[in-house]
Amino acid sequence: MQPASSPAAQGAAIPRQRRAVRNVVLSCVAVLLLGQLLIGALSLAALLRLGADSTADRLTLIAGRTAGQIQAGLQLGKPLTQYFGLSLAFDSLRSDIPELRSALVVLDDGTVLAAMDDVRVDATRLLRELRRGAPRARESTAEGLRLALPLAEPGDGHKGALVIEVSAGGLPQGAALWRNLWFLLIVTLGAAAVMAVAMKKLPVQRIAAAGWLRLAVPVAIMLAAQALYAAHTVQDFRNVWQAVIQQNARIIGEGLERDFEKILGYGIAPERMRGVEQPLSRAFQAFPLLGGLRFLAADGRPLAQVGKVGDQEAVLTFPLEAAGEGEPLAWLALYSDDAAMAAAVRSRALDAATIALVAMVAAVELMLMLQVLMDRAFSAASAGGSGRPAAAAASGGLHAGGATGRPLPDDPSRLGMVARPVMFAFLFAMALPLGFLPLYARSLLDAGIDDGAAALLVAMPTTAEMAAGLAMALLAGRLIDSRGWLVPAAWGMALALAGNLACAVAGDLWSLTAARALAGLGYGLVWMALQGFVVNLGPAQYRGRNMTALIAGLFAGHMTGAAVGGMLASEAGHRPVFVVGALMVLAAALALRLLLWPYRGAGGGMAVASRAPLGGAGGARLRRLLSDRGYGALLLGSVVPFSIAQVGLLSYALPLHFDALGASTADVGRVIMLYGFCVIYLGPLLGHATDHSRHWKRWIAAGGMVGACGLLLLQWAPGVWGMAAAVALLAVASCLAGAAQTPYMLARERALAYGAAGATGIMRGADKFGQMLGPLIVGALFAGVGMSAALVWTGALYLAGTLLFWMLAPADERSS
Repeated sequence: MQPASSPAAQGAAIPRQRRAVRNVVLSCVAVLLLGQLLIGALSLAALLRLGADSTADRLTLIAGRTAGQIQAGLQLGKPLTQYFGLSLAFDSLRSDIPELRSALVVLDDGTVLAAMDDVRVDATRLLRELRRGAPRARESTAEGLRLALPLAEPGDGHKGALVIEVSAGGLPQGAALWRNLWFLLIVTLGAAAVMAVAMKKLPVQRIAAAGWLRLAVPVAIMLAAQALYAAHTVQDFRNVWQAVIQQNARIIGEGLERDFEKILGYGIAPERMRGVEQPLSRAFQAFPLLGGLRFLAADGRPLAQVGKVGDQEAVLTFPLEAAGEGEPLAWLALYSDDAAMAAAVRSRALDAATIALVAMVAAVELMLMLQVLMDRAFSAASAGGSGRPAAAAASGGLHAGGATGRPLPDDPSRLGMVARPVMFAFLFAMALPLGFLPLYARSLLDAGIDDGAAALLVAMPTTAEMAAGLAMALLAGRLIDSRGWLVPAAWGMALALAGNLACAVAGDLWSLTAARALAGLGYGLVWMALQGFVVNLGPAQYRGRNMTALIAGLFAGHMTGAAVGGMLASEAGHRPVFVVGALMVLAAALALRLLLWPYRGAGGGMAVASRAPLGGAGGARLRRLLSDRGYGALLLGSVVPFSIAQVGLLSYALPLHFDALGASTADVGRVIMLYGFCVIYLGPLLGHATDHSRHWKRWIAAGGMVGACGLLLLQWAPGVWGMAAAVALLAVASCLAGAAQTPYMLARERALAYGAAGATGIMRGADKFGQMLGPLIVGALFAGVGMSAALVWTGALYLAGTLLFWMLAPADERSS
């Protein structure tokens, strides 16, 4: 029986617990503020992009009239290089666009034919986009917004563009932006006050002993605050876009009104006007959300019509007078396409909701890190009163201390949750440039390079990064087994930091490629080091849950980092994003120092082969490992087929198939997010179930069957919903098989003889190899049998691999 604690010891423990509670309250409020800051930054940036999009649409409609007039002259035989009257066109633009800074007509090689006030702008990138067949090109600059509309002589004649630039003051900031900001501030302050009061009201003993349940109150308050702000932002998006639609419809109507009134001013009666359908058709094509237009006589009789009108009422009606005065001689009526307008508004609302979900993922990850720190704080406070470290008592045995003999501060079944914030912060940093890296690479190309060669060259930075990550995943495992996890993690973060900074100063494509390769080396080292931390330090019975928690942090960082990087690039440019990435690598290093530093002496030399040489003896162990029936069947029947299906579906087939079905790129992103949500939140739950069952072979086979069935489902449901179901089932397959692959692999005696981290590194190398094969195999099948059939055959390949694994792989082995 243990002796009772003295009253003095109990009295000393109470102030420590109160300090711990105070720190918990302050930390919860700080996490709330960070979460609200992130969702606010993403939402406000999206509102600014919405404003810029609406400005670009408005300018396209206004400048499109001028470009249409020039194009009409070209169709009549006027040469673009000798086109007279461009100064009059510039005067018209100046009167219609008050914020106009410059306007010019250029050839597609950059030769300026005419410029307003002799003010010239660099239109190289805009012209490059138009040469690729884009209907318009735009770019944001420090001065404002540039827009280019194509011009072309008939046949093989000269091609050029009308380029305009508006000042930054002309871009809409809008009252909606400030209302949104004030609402965010009010909600955040209110939620912070409620959280502080609620946490103060909880009994000290409940906070100290409730484990993960102690986070229920702050998480509920934080999610409620974010949901409230998200609902308000969705409504803002809806209102702003509805106003944009109405504004653009009015611009079209006013332009037609001026043109028709000019003709009526010549004394031509509306009934005698010919070719009215042509300007109506141009306006109808310029604004797809219009359902139709009618040119009506004074008594309401239709004289000309384009589009479908039906029995609906006109949304806008313009009276047409001679020279703009007197009695109306005719009417112009605009009719909306209600279904298209509702779809456009719904799309913008979905964009706002997607942003809110991304921010919530990041906020929950911050709360999970706070939970680890809270567990340690209350464990230390409790240990202070009893003189016995609680964590040491909980862990016990080998895991009660590392090589240094110090007690370790966390439950060994939660090592994956301890490393998860580090993985989240690091992947957040590495994913920042993913959304724009090909665009940034393209901006570094020479202007005269062939488009076909450019398409290959822009992929070089991403390819170099993946290849470097693959090489390091294969090499880092043995280093971790011999030197421990900390040295590779430190070197990896240093390389990633240097790689991001090198990307920020890269002046050409080759230096950017080298910089991304350097960052890829760092990524491979850190990714394998954190896996080695979980594998070498965690008990075998907890490997499933620990590994799925680590992978969940990877997907959460990847998802949120890509979203934040896109927002930063649109507001600050590409290069500053790499600087932010370097700062986030430092934040990941700080998280490692804060969370994993107590384990710095643990994990080295724990593997059986930790001191084995890397030469001949290591080669013999490698041959024995690869000849192991269970290990080989795992790689060939599960790891590689799943990776082929995963990358072939998500990165190759999904964007192309959705584009063919008429879905938007935003829809592609949302379906990919569905995969991420399953891995982030379903994966750890299945990891717990896997650890409890210990029948790892069955879990791996079940995952393969579920994923293969998802792809085979496309034989009967090849549409959007069938693709979404295939992605969801593939995510479930990842959770089922991924939680069991590492425990099954490390239960093999030859894997332990080779080294836990080394065997894991080879498995991750096979994973990367399958990811590289995925687009090639699916692309080859697509060329032969079509997209849906290609995915069905990929599912059949995945099913065959699963059956091969089930037949060849031996039963689960128990490791001591």
